[in-house]
Amino acid sequence: MDTIIEMPADQPLNFMEEKMKEFDFALHEVQNQEQKEAQGSTPPQTTKPLIQRVSPLLLNMKADFQKCFEPRLVALGPLHHGNPKFQRAEQSKLKFAARFVHVSGTKRDDLFNKVKAQIDDFRKCYKPEDVEAYDNDKLAWMLFVDGCAVLCAVHYGMEGKFDELNTKADLLVFAQLDLFLLENQLPYKLLKILIGSAKDPQIWEQSIADFIAQNLMTNIHQKGKHVVDDKDYAHLLERLRDELLTGKEMKINNTKIGGILLSCGDSRRHRKTFRSIKELKESGIHVKPSTTNNLKDISFYCNFLGKLMMPRLLVDDSTASKFLNLVALEMCRDFKNDFEVTSYLCFMDALIDTADDVKELRVTGMLHNYLGSDEEVANLFNKMSRDLVPDQKRYENVTNDIHKYCNNPWTDALAQVYFTYFSTPWTFLAFIGAIIGLLFSAIQAYFALPQNRSG
Repeated sequence: MDTIIEMPADQPLNFMEEKMKEFDFALHEVQNQEQKEAQGSTPPQTTKPLIQRVSPLLLNMKADFQKCFEPRLVALGPLHHGNPKFQRAEQSKLKFAARFVHVSGTKRDDLFNKVKAQIDDFRKCYKPEDVEAYDNDKLAWMLFVDGCAVLCAVHYGMEGKFDELNTKADLLVFAQLDLFLLENQLPYKLLKILIGSAKDPQIWEQSIADFIAQNLMTNIHQKGKHVVDDKDYAHLLERLRDELLTGKEMKINNTKIGGILLSCGDSRRHRKTFRSIKELKESGIHVKPSTTNNLKDISFYCNFLGKLMMPRLLVDDSTASKFLNLVALEMCRDFKNDFEVTSYLCFMDALIDTADDVKELRVTGMLHNYLGSDEEVANLFNKMSRDLVPDQKRYENVTNDIHKYCNNPWTDALAQVYFTYFSTPWTFLAFIGAIIGLLFSAIQAYFALPQNRSG
C-alpha cells in the first residue's frame, strides 16, 4: 500500500505571504523614491563608492582583458592581501614605508596610532565581507604600511630617484600601474592623514598631483606648478577620473556661413549616420586637437568645412588597464555618475574602425601611438568598447551636427572642391597654376584683340 504524505494546508499561503511582503517592500521603496523626485528632495551622493571588486558582468564581457584588473607586482589593501603571488613585494613595501617615515620626519608609532584611530571609518570603505578576516590591529597595520609605501614609491618615482630605493625603474613603473586598479585602491583619507603628518606635507601633495598628471591619458602634463587639492576623493583612481573630466571646455562657434550650412542639413538617423574618421574626412570634416585634458571637451563647429575638436590622447601599454578600471569604477552600483569615461570610449570606437582611422588621428596630432602598429590601436579601442553601454545624450549635440553636415548637398560639394584642389600642397599648387594659366591666357587674348581688329 502506498504511503501518502500530505503537505501542510498552510504551506502555499505562507509562501505567498512571504513573496507578497517582499513585493510590497519593493513597491514601498519605489513609491518613496518617486515622491522624493517629485519634491526635488533627492539628496546628492554624499558617501563615496566602496573599494570593491570588479563587477562579474564586466569581467565576463572583457575576458580578453582579465590581466588589466589584477595586480602585477604588489597587492594594496585587503582584497588581494596574502596572495602568495605578491609575497616578494611585502618586504619591499616594508622598506618603502620605513623610508617614508624616516624622510617625512614622522614616527612609526604616531602614524600607526593615527591610522588605528580612524580604523572604523576605514572599514566602512570596504564591503564587510572583504575585511571581516582582519581585526583592527591587522587592518590598521596593513593600511599603515601600504599607505606609507605608496607615498614613498610615488614621490621617488616622480623624482627619478630609483637608486635610492634600491630598485629598478621598470619594476617601480609596473608597481605604480598597480595603483590604478579598482581592486587595489587605498582610502584617499588614509593618504591625506599620512601626508598631513609629514614635516613638509606640500612635498608629498605635489608628488601625488604630478603622479596623477603624468598618468592622464589626455597627454597634457605641466609639472612644477604647486597644486593643493582638497577634494574628498574615495581613492587615487577616482582622482584620476576627476582630473580627466574637469577643466575648461573649449567652445568655438560656427561662422555665419557655417551656421547656414548646418541649418540646411538633416540630422535624422535614417540618413547618412555617424561614420569613422576616414569617412568623415572624405565628407570635409577634420579633427583638431583641443588644449584641455577634459574627456568631455568634444565639440563640432563649421566654417566652410567641419571641425571636430577633441582632447589629445596618448595610447601605450597602460591605456587599456587605466580605461577599463575607470569603466569598472563607473559600473559600481554605489557610485552615482553619468558614465563619462564609458561614453568617451564608445565615442572613440565610433571614430576608429580601421588602422587608417588611427593614422588620420596621428597625422592631426590628436593621437600619440606608443603601443605599436596603428592596427593594434584600432583593435584595442574596438575591443575595449565592445558591449559597453554609454550615456546616449553625452555627445548628442556633436553627433547631430555631424549628421547635419554629412546630410547636406552644399557641404558635399564643398568637400569635393576641397579634395580636388586643396587637400594637398600639390593639388593646391596645381589649382593656383591653373588660375595663373587662365589669367595669362586672358591677358594674351586681351592684347591680341587690337591686332586682330586692325588686320
